[in-house]
Amino acid sequence: MWRLSGGRLGRKVGGLPVLELTTTGRKSGEPRMILIWHITHPDGPIIAGTNAGADYDPAWVKNLRTNPAARMRLGGTVTDVTAKFLEGPAHEAAWSRFLEADPSFGEYAERLTRPVPLVQLVPTD
Repeated sequence: MWRLSGGRLGRKVGGLPVLELTTTGRKSGEPRMILIWHITHPDGPIIAGTNAGADYDPAWVKNLRTNPAARMRLGGTVTDVTAKFLEGPAHEAAWSRFLEADPSFGEYAERLTRPVPLVQLVPTD
């Protein structure tokens, strides 16, 4: 449904909004696409690298650390973005919003020994 509609249908999964993120594989150099939940923010959507509770960063986080340039499809619109890893108060505020949106994010975090990376996708001009 997502691909057939160009991202216009299936905008939510489990009640949370999703976007399509395309990164560049850090080893292969090939495009890597995922659908991922996000929270909205005026400067660009924020995504969380919980990796469903696995105690290592997901591949997309590793890809963005190597190359922060990416592309997102949100609501049928494709936008080039730059990944900004949130820290300090910005991280805490965004994490609180994830927990409000879906408490299962907290369940994932409880199993981790690593911090959950939060990444803001800032549109490039």
